[in-house]
Amino acid sequence: MRKMLKGLLILLAVLSIPVGFFIKHEHAVFFWDKIPSIEAIFGVIGAFLLILATAILSSFAQKKEDFYD
Repeated sequence: MRKMLKGLLILLAVLSIPVGFFIKHEHAVFFWDKIPSIEAIFGVIGAFLLILATAILSSFAQKKEDFYD
């Protein structure tokens, strides 16, 4: 069940990018609103940067094993 849900999530995430090319952007205020699938691309890049920032910050926040000895 868990493997099926993970596959479904990945499938829907991948399909969200080409769907953006078929949606008409009528009320675009900014120039980047007219770029197809910019929301999906921005989300993927933002998630990657959050994971990267967490990995970098956790390397600084770790304490040595004998910290309390």
